[in-house]
Amino acid sequence: FKGLDNFYYEQIGEQVICIDDEIPFEIPDGWRWCRLGSLFCHNTGKALNAAVTSGKMLTYITTSNVYWDSFELTNLKSMPFSDDEIEKCTVEKGDLLVCEGGDIGRAAVWNYDEPMRIQNHLHRLRAYGNLNPYFYQNVFCLYKSIGKIKGNGIGLQTLSSSQLHGILVPLLSIDEQERIVEKIHEIFSYIDSIEASLN
Repeated sequence: FKGLDNFYYEQIGEQVICIDDEIPFEIPDGWRWCRLGSLFCHNTGKALNAAVTSGKMLTYITTSNVYWDSFELTNLKSMPFSDDEIEKCTVEKGDLLVCEGGDIGRAAVWNYDEPMRIQNHLHRLRAYGNLNPYFYQNVFCLYKSIGKIKGNGIGLQTLSSSQLHGILVPLLSIDEQERIVEKIHEIFSYIDSIEASLN
């Protein structure tokens, strides 16, 4: 919430903390800031383990298969998944995938009818309520471009589950989300057509 001093605060129980330095930009009236973990259920996939041979052999994707708003699905590898792992590590149409390692924060929405399994360096985000995953894919793209998403460690950096859970994102009506997604698509389609005409 916004205090009388015009700063943003977060209240958890009796504790009130100023989070103004976490706010990346001003939002319109009627929008709210929320922690990503309160909007999406999220988990990572299965770690590779050559010693485990029991389970059903199934294909999976990892960070190298995920691009911004698209997937590369040729020459997929397989590994064994137990029944519990299949439930935990399977993505379905409409799930938002976010890279934990590599190009951290890179995101794409799984838009295929066929489900797919994920390796442990991918986060699967599944909305608790009526949210447009493409809107939040675009939020990740924006946050990445302005340096709001950063990893931990030296060398290969990562985006941990706790970091992901704590990211502040705007919450707005589903109608507004869909209008924004449609407008972004319209703008990029126009840019693509201009580039094509110049080639």
